Amino acid sequence: MKRSVLAAIVAALSVAFPAAAQTVRDCETWEANARNLMMPPEVSVRSFANGDVRVIGLDTAEPACCSAHLMVDFFVESEPFPICALVSASDGMGFSGLRMEDLTASYDPAVGLVVSLLAGRYDGTGSVMSPLVVVINRATATVTARHE
Repeated sequence: MKRSVLAAIVAALSVAFPAAAQTVRDCETWEANARNLMMPPEVSVRSFANGDVRVIGLDTAEPACCSAHLMVDFFVESEPFPICALVSASDGMGFSGLRMEDLTASYDPAVGLVVSLLAGRYDGTGSVMSPLVVVINRATATVTARHE
C-alpha cells in the first residue's frame, strides 16, 4: 500500500463523533498485539460480513484503570490486506473494561456495520459502564466511534 494511501486511511480512521473523547487510530501500536487478546477468544473475537470484518477485544493489563481496547480489522475491495483501527478511550489510554459478551451488531446501508457494546470509563474511583458505538464503513474505509 502506498504511503499516501495509508496516510489518507489513517486520517479517515481518526475521525470521531464530536461528543466523544475516545480515539480511533491505526493499529501500528503496542496495544494492538496478539498477546493482548482478551480471554476467552470465542467471546473476544467476533466476525461479521462473512468474515470480512472482525471486532477484537484487547486487554494490555496496564495501566490497571484503563487497559481495554477494541480492534477493528476489515477488508475493502481496493486493498489486498485488511485495514485495522484501534478504538481507545482517549490519548492512547484504554477503557476500564469492555463487555464483549454483550456486543451486538446491525447493518445500516446508509452508514455501514454498527457495533454496540458496554465500555467502561475510569472516573477516578471506579469504572462507569456506558454504550460504545462503533461504525465500520467499508465503502469509505472508515471507522468512527462514540462513547455515550
